[in-house]
Amino acid sequence: MALKPDVSAFGVSDSNSEATVPEEGGVDGVCGDDMSAKAGEGPEPADFCGKTITHNNDLDTTDMLPTSLSPTHYDIHLHPNIESGHVVGSVAIDAMLNERVERIVLHAKTIDIQSVTVYLQSVVVASVGPEAISYDAELETAVIELPSAIGGVADVPECAQLIIAFTGMVSDGMYGLYYSKCRDRSGEMSRMLVTQFQAKCARMVFPCWDEPATKAEFTLSLTVPTSFTALSNMPVAHTADHGALKTVYFERSPRMSTYLLAIVAGELDYIEAVSCSGPHTSSGERQPIVCRIYTPLADIDKVQFSLDTAVRVLERLVDMFDYAYPLPKLDLVAVPELEAGGMENWGLVLFRTVRLFITKQTSLWIRQKAVYVIAHELSHQWFGNLVTMAWWDDLWLNEGFATWIGIYMTDQLYPEWRRWDHFVIEDRQAALSADSLRSSHPIQVTIKGSADIDQVFDSITYYKGCSLIRMLSAHLGIDVFMAGVRAYLAKHAYSTATTSDLWQALECASGIDVACMMHSWTAHVGYPVITVDDSADDNVLQLHQHRYLHSGKPTPDEDRIVWWVPLGLMTSNSEATHEILHKRSGHVNVPASARWFKLNYDNAGLYRVCYSRTALQRLAVAIQQGELRTIDVVGVLNDKLALVTSGYLRTSALLDMLASFKTVDGYVVWQILGFFLENLFLTWADRSETIRDQIRELARSMFAPKAAALGWTHRVDEDPLVARLRTISIPRAAWAGDTSVIDQACRLFTEFYLNPDDKPFHHDFTASIFEIAVRNGDDINYARVCEMYEDSQRWHLSEDHRMAALGAMASSRNEKLMWQTLEYALSDHVLPQDINIVIGFMISSHYRSKHVLWKWFCINYQRVVDRLGECSALLGHVVGTVIGEFANEEMATEIEAWFADKRTTAFDRTLPQSLEFIRVRAAWYYRDKDDVSEWFSKYA
Repeated sequence: MALKPDVSAFGVSDSNSEATVPEEGGVDGVCGDDMSAKAGEGPEPADFCGKTITHNNDLDTTDMLPTSLSPTHYDIHLHPNIESGHVVGSVAIDAMLNERVERIVLHAKTIDIQSVTVYLQSVVVASVGPEAISYDAELETAVIELPSAIGGVADVPECAQLIIAFTGMVSDGMYGLYYSKCRDRSGEMSRMLVTQFQAKCARMVFPCWDEPATKAEFTLSLTVPTSFTALSNMPVAHTADHGALKTVYFERSPRMSTYLLAIVAGELDYIEAVSCSGPHTSSGERQPIVCRIYTPLADIDKVQFSLDTAVRVLERLVDMFDYAYPLPKLDLVAVPELEAGGMENWGLVLFRTVRLFITKQTSLWIRQKAVYVIAHELSHQWFGNLVTMAWWDDLWLNEGFATWIGIYMTDQLYPEWRRWDHFVIEDRQAALSADSLRSSHPIQVTIKGSADIDQVFDSITYYKGCSLIRMLSAHLGIDVFMAGVRAYLAKHAYSTATTSDLWQALECASGIDVACMMHSWTAHVGYPVITVDDSADDNVLQLHQHRYLHSGKPTPDEDRIVWWVPLGLMTSNSEATHEILHKRSGHVNVPASARWFKLNYDNAGLYRVCYSRTALQRLAVAIQQGELRTIDVVGVLNDKLALVTSGYLRTSALLDMLASFKTVDGYVVWQILGFFLENLFLTWADRSETIRDQIRELARSMFAPKAAALGWTHRVDEDPLVARLRTISIPRAAWAGDTSVIDQACRLFTEFYLNPDDKPFHHDFTASIFEIAVRNGDDINYARVCEMYEDSQRWHLSEDHRMAALGAMASSRNEKLMWQTLEYALSDHVLPQDINIVIGFMISSHYRSKHVLWKWFCINYQRVVDRLGECSALLGHVVGTVIGEFANEEMATEIEAWFADKRTTAFDRTLPQSLEFIRVRAAWYYRDKDDVSEWFSKYA
């Protein structure tokens, strides 16, 4: 599932929750050895293989169903009444009865079981009605009390069948079986039926064993209006007409988990293409697989790019895995209302419309995201669907790998986009930031209860998981790594697996003890900072590893783990070497002739590096002279930013180094510089007008010349990343107060509004121009962008630009319009999944907007909960965004007290992380306020 987690890197634009800062500062801009030495005091460190550590991820089976019955096949029929939302259903469940039972326990939520008939060896042994059935709302189960015990006579599993009749309702949220709004060809509003079963919502639609390891085959039939197209995981077997209704019967599926079963039904259109991705024929060629993209009727002309991408990705995945696509067809469906960015249901993959509607008007950045999300979801057809994690504590096997494949495949298809460079500044940073918190969790996370499952779909699972796979594949080599992956898929096909199973396959392929190498990374929270001491000998680097925390020095108990760290040492006159640090301290040699050195080549390792002042000065010269690749410049800058916020370095040390980066043209470097200045502003902004003006003046001195040099026109033959640099420089310059950029943007906005058929700027600038025009214009521009959002077809806006118009409405500095926009966000004009777009834009629009937003949120909290659902992941995202930009202890205390009597089930991980981030910012400010003030006095 491509759900972008909202806990992001300190310094990354999506920073809904921020990182944590230390109680003690570093030594005058240099990583002090005293800090490293003190951090190592206390208990002896654990061996990096984990031999002296008890694995902290013992499976909590409290909420898991009894294993007395094991389902093998479900035959499900559903008849939803499109008007009333009432659902009548039945299911015949074939199962193996493994022991004698007096009751049957299975999952059921928001459904009413009318009757249960139990067959044993084809003979009726029990028949009960509603009076014999009880429900546990907390465990989301139904308990069926049998008149007498059955089975277990010969102590041998017996074939059983349960025939269950039940009723239910179409859900009012984006989970279970629910309605999604859509438009027909005439533009009139219509509805389609959609399912979202991950992680634990199949139980809302039919009684089942709703756990990933309990795989079964599925046969489905669905009664819907005759005008509807009905889709499921498998092709249609046949259809029976009943006047205004029809029943669609689907072919039997292979073994799969309940969360992958899916239904879509509505008035849809499609386009199709053929992919050579099936099993080999006798001639050695692969059988064709028909790929289709379905959309609401009005939108079929928007998905050709996405279909072409899906076909290319599918064929490459088949080659990469050396395993044919497992199903007879592949459908992708554009769903206007979908909680996640995408959902990997086997053979019926769902996407938000913005991820499939790619037209000539779509910006390059959204086009890149579309390719990534398609690749992410299609990789799940093998890694997650064919082979599924045994329990949610190993979710990273699904999502970390799919994230890695999504980026790898995007990079293979479009190498000019240099997708890994962007991964380093955003996704990897999100993982490093979240995992630098005391409130973080191991990548193999203990699931304390079913309510905990949805919250592990976070940046640790996705991006730390991806980062570890990237680090491991770089160490083993991509060919060896993929050989292990292929063996893993072949061995565990149509079954489940654990992290240990993957390590075993990679060990067989590589001859390396992968489990030993990776144990510290997956079983334990956090990651290290490598402190480099080159004071005694320029040719020998003394290295020390300790756990990195945004809040500074870890306690001895927090610093017990020693990681296996691939050093990736590169110098001015040597290629990267692949030495390993697997003890608390070690050393490496550098050539006597080396002018500079850098650890963590390619930023493949998941750790920070703290250099001495001399080493940083030498790196600064190398950066100015263009000797480092962009991705390695990014590593130096990212690490320095993190070490500033955590107190290893003073903020002035990074401010002093900014000039070194001005000569670098890579857009990712300028993106980080912008993030740093924005976060410095957000942390200091509430303190004084003087410091706000000084930070903006600094940003203006950097981005205004860059924007002026690049101009407003893309050239046909230029590097795509030059175009990206242009599109980030213009809004940064405007944010910093560059009047020439602001005036030009407002002029272009007015021209476009008045002449919808003659757009006077490239579509890559649309979002920035909308935002700048509203932020710096009057109420008229606000009204105009609202009109564009509501009547997007008139201005020929692509889906992403319609969302940009919504975001721009939240960019006004007028407090009255802020309140008006927040009320608008809860109206029917805005889909629930898009509410966080409004909040995200508003939180960064003005330094005072977070206070307005918090006040509104407190007053309207119940309305927000009602709109999103008390257990919705979206609610957690909204909470994280609303509170994540504060930077003082008083607000952290106020927020903590306010939530004290609220039900926080949907965000009881997000809330403490966000509070910790607030305290990080507060500590950063109080530690470095004089340092920053003095620096700006000199700068001015």
